[in-house]
Amino acid sequence: MRVLGIELVGSEAVVALVEWQNGFFYLPECRARRVSCRNPDVNDDLRYFQKSLSKLVEDYKIDRIVIRERMKKGKFAGGADGFKLEAVLQLLDNCEVQLMHSATQSAIFKRFPLSIAFNETGLKKFQQGAFEMAYAVLSDPKGQVEAARQQEIERRKEGRQERRQNAADADDAWD
Repeated sequence: MRVLGIELVGSEAVVALVEWQNGFFYLPECRARRVSCRNPDVNDDLRYFQKSLSKLVEDYKIDRIVIRERMKKGKFAGGADGFKLEAVLQLLDNCEVQLMHSATQSAIFKRFPLSIAFNETGLKKFQQGAFEMAYAVLSDPKGQVEAARQQEIERRKEGRQERRQNAADADDAWD
């Protein structure tokens, strides 16, 4: 299985190609380290960006793309250009595209630690985030860690709802 990890930085996609074959990870040569979108506000530039990545997927027979999910609110929220690029990538037809939250990636690395130090991969330092995304997907191909994380989130939501209901019941008892 070949996975293309993508980290969106500004108006460009930093990419890293990782392959799982016969129980081992490989880093095949890839002609691109970054794919830029000149101006995400221009329709033709977005289409060119999408076609460039689509061609990359086709040429390297990539099975899945994984994109580092970006925060929508708060101090570390992503910019509008990045969200446009993310949407364009999600609409690619020729492979599966998924978003991965950094908390999920951390949980996967706790369960399946990196078997190689990043500086031994031969990739450039700016590709580390993209590499780690792809490596995490290949380490947990069935998505067990993500499923466990989602169950924990649901359990916490139910607990909060139950506490709110108990507090409301207590307030009603005082009336």
